[in-house]
Amino acid sequence: MLWLFVFVFLAALPSSCGAIVSEKLLNQAGLRTVWQNAVALNPPSQRLWRSPKEKVQRITILGNYLYILTNSNYLFCLDRNTGRLSFATSAAAPKLPVFEPADYGGITYLIAADDIIAADIEKGAELYRNRISFSVAASAAVNGSFLYVPGTDRCLHILDTSDRLEIFRASADNPSAITSVLATDKYVIFATEGGDVMCMSPSEPRRLWQFNAVGAVTAPLVMSQNHLYISSRDTNLYKLDVGNGNLLWQFRSGSVLTTPARAAGAAVYQYARNKGLYAIDANSGKQLWLLPAGLDLLAQDGSTAYVFEKNNICAVMDNQKAKKIYTINFAPVTMFAANVYDNKIYIMEDKNISCIEPIKK
Repeated sequence: MLWLFVFVFLAALPSSCGAIVSEKLLNQAGLRTVWQNAVALNPPSQRLWRSPKEKVQRITILGNYLYILTNSNYLFCLDRNTGRLSFATSAAAPKLPVFEPADYGGITYLIAADDIIAADIEKGAELYRNRISFSVAASAAVNGSFLYVPGTDRCLHILDTSDRLEIFRASADNPSAITSVLATDKYVIFATEGGDVMCMSPSEPRRLWQFNAVGAVTAPLVMSQNHLYISSRDTNLYKLDVGNGNLLWQFRSGSVLTTPARAAGAAVYQYARNKGLYAIDANSGKQLWLLPAGLDLLAQDGSTAYVFEKNNICAVMDNQKAKKIYTINFAPVTMFAANVYDNKIYIMEDKNISCIEPIKK
């Protein structure tokens, strides 16, 4: 077991360092900064193996943590409520694939190159790092017993989380690559390039239901409140009942969908190339609004949506009135996270990261 205490890699910004977005501007828009910190990009002690031009490559929100991956494949995990660094590690050598994390029971699992990494983020501890015998095609999913890993061999490999031994494999009826997988203790659902979406028992390769989209499904599946959202290259966003696979509605976007839906309570947000960002009523599947310059959801606060637009603009949308209320200049922002959990907005300017929230009235 490898214990990593790396709190030196994150420090609160000195007071002389300005906010990413000025507090005055935020306050005028009814927002405030909760915290602002910095991650250590290319520290002197690690310059031999971390890029001298190290940059943040992506930010993922999973539960109460932010996972910040750099182009050197260095991973920082921050408590998103306090900004405190909980864990950091070199996930893989630069340029090797590092997939999105999955978590269950306080343990985070990450596929990095050909390794499975498990970590107790709260304790700042890497529990194990084991080599796997097959090449990985997409992010893994986990439940209380198993880890579900899509392989480039077009099979879903089911591994025991305790000893990492492979228990069985599953695949679709057609020889299509598996592009996404979700898991709970009751269901495992995976999608393929052929458009098949399969639901099976979590402990055996027994099919529970199947849904066939017209086009390939290459965007990650999204599950929210026992509903499944499928963003398909056939231009449709599908909403299914997880329990039986029944289609509840489909929304035609008019463009190939290659990014996942953002399911945030009463509204679902879907980016469509050359169209913009759609807001869709989660119950009816009807369009609320379309923002042509919209790229992704930043956060939602009740019926108010904060959207990152082209040209680094934050658009504030009223979902009930289906109109833009105002905009905020986010010119310095170089990276942001999509938050469907609550109303906090996470933005970065190079190494600096800021958490913003609406001011309570």
